Amino acid sequence: MKVKDRIEQVPACEAINLSQAEKDIYTGAGWKLARFVDGALVQLFDPTEVDYREDIQDMADEALENAKVWLANADGEVWLVMCSCYQLCEPRRITMTDASALARLARVIGEQMEDWNG
Repeated sequence: MKVKDRIEQVPACEAINLSQAEKDIYTGAGWKLARFVDGALVQLFDPTEVDYREDIQDMADEALENAKVWLANADGEVWLVMCSCYQLCEPRRITMTDASALARLARVIGEQMEDWNG
């Protein structure tokens, strides 16, 4: 099975509903990178888990670098998702060769860091 075949239109957005086994991998709400092998979720990664610093730009740069390193070493398909209530919402495939997807990833990370800055 391919990940794109799991995407459903739910009332608010497109989403992937997690299987019972995948729910054990779920780590809570927020934007994450989701790694799938043969269509099944095997790992979630939050690149924004960085030490807090006064300089939010430094934090965002570190988070983006974390994402790129993790992505470059991830087997299978990687998707940017908003985790919410055992659903992976607004899924967007991310590859190192898709500039548009990488820009979306950078924008999401930047927005999350800006939210922390309040």
